Amino acid sequence: MNDKKKLTPLRSEKVLIVDDCRIMRDYLRQMLLEMGFSRFVEAENAEETFERYQTEKPNIVFLDIMLDEEDGLAVFEQLLARDANAKVAIISAHSTADNVKKAMSLGAKGFLVKPFQPKKLFVTLKNMGCEFIG
Repeated sequence: MNDKKKLTPLRSEKVLIVDDCRIMRDYLRQMLLEMGFSRFVEAENAEETFERYQTEKPNIVFLDIMLDEEDGLAVFEQLLARDANAKVAIISAHSTADNVKKAMSLGAKGFLVKPFQPKKLFVTLKNMGCEFIG
């Protein structure tokens, strides 16, 4: 991706970033900013995730598979129980075949392995229904 040319989404999606690591949330937010996103909500754990999802109504969610003492896939299942149309991509440093298979079978729109590159994030966003110009 050309650093001098920003891709701008046609819509103004709100993104919920769920990760217990502040550095990872910052990293993902910075990549998304460079792709033209500007509306972000963050959460560090399951409780914050459900609260922010309900109050902020994000269009897309990036959810870490391993939160402090919480299973991100269980959080994903609970999100889907609350909103079957939730657009969620899983992020993880632990990309075992079982984790990827389970996430995708639950309906994840993507699985990003940390540290991921902008191109992979871009493909995942397109799979989530984001349209880009530029």
